[in-house]
Amino acid sequence: MIQLLHKTVMGTLRRLPLPAARLGFRAYNKALRILAPEHLATTYFGARLHCNPQDLIQRMILYFGVWEPDVSCVIEQNLSAGDVFVDIGANIGYDTLLASSRVGATGKVVSIEASPRTFALLQRNLAANPSSSNVRAVNAAVSDRPGTLDLYEINEGNIGAATTLASRGGTLMASVEALPLAEILKPDELARLRLIKMDVEGAEPPILRHLLEQLSRYPATMDIVVEASPDDDFEAWRDVFDRMRAAGFTAWAIENDYELEWYLRWRRPAKLQRVEAMPTRQQDLLFTRRS
Repeated sequence: MIQLLHKTVMGTLRRLPLPAARLGFRAYNKALRILAPEHLATTYFGARLHCNPQDLIQRMILYFGVWEPDVSCVIEQNLSAGDVFVDIGANIGYDTLLASSRVGATGKVVSIEASPRTFALLQRNLAANPSSSNVRAVNAAVSDRPGTLDLYEINEGNIGAATTLASRGGTLMASVEALPLAEILKPDELARLRLIKMDVEGAEPPILRHLLEQLSRYPATMDIVVEASPDDDFEAWRDVFDRMRAAGFTAWAIENDYELEWYLRWRRPAKLQRVEAMPTRQQDLLFTRRS
């Protein structure tokens, strides 16, 4: 009954004119927050996640059953049964569980989350989904060398904004173990790796450079989805982009937006657009060596 009521409310909001939909959404969000600090959401692919409506990502999953819908479509379309997916910056496990449903019992998902606090939420959500037995969760930061990295909280309303970049001006929340990706993955995971999704809030360039230095260890059919944030260091991102191109990757822009209006009006994914030069603004990119 509760799920049916929720679907009815959200269906109604999505049909309203935007000004009325915004007001209705805020009222509904306030009501749910008063009712309980946390709710169990169901995604469009059937996973269950514990979501706090005060958090940006969890709020969108709770209300719309999806996070970054165009990115979700790319993950779906690029995974098949038996594949290996690596989720770098797994947050509470949305992409992890999406991939888990795609690769099936013969596949594997390696879910990597640096924040100890967020990792506990990830483990809780994995436990709520018995089908996630194909997931191996790792509490570590991916880096270009073994060691320890400081992790900073940027926004209490978005735990996914935690970063190892002190330049973003956050509050120190933890010091975490850091390892190169190839040292986290087991040999069979590395051999069957089909897709990497990387969202580590600006710390991607050194990880990608290190990956390119060891590219021969990875399958030729491996693709990478990454959130590129050139505002942090445009020259570093342009260098990585050019190195990816030189290594045989083509880059494709994935449409994404975090505004409520976009989620209210989203109906289907946009066509990927080929990118020939490093974008000057934040952009989700698919890198592939496949034709």
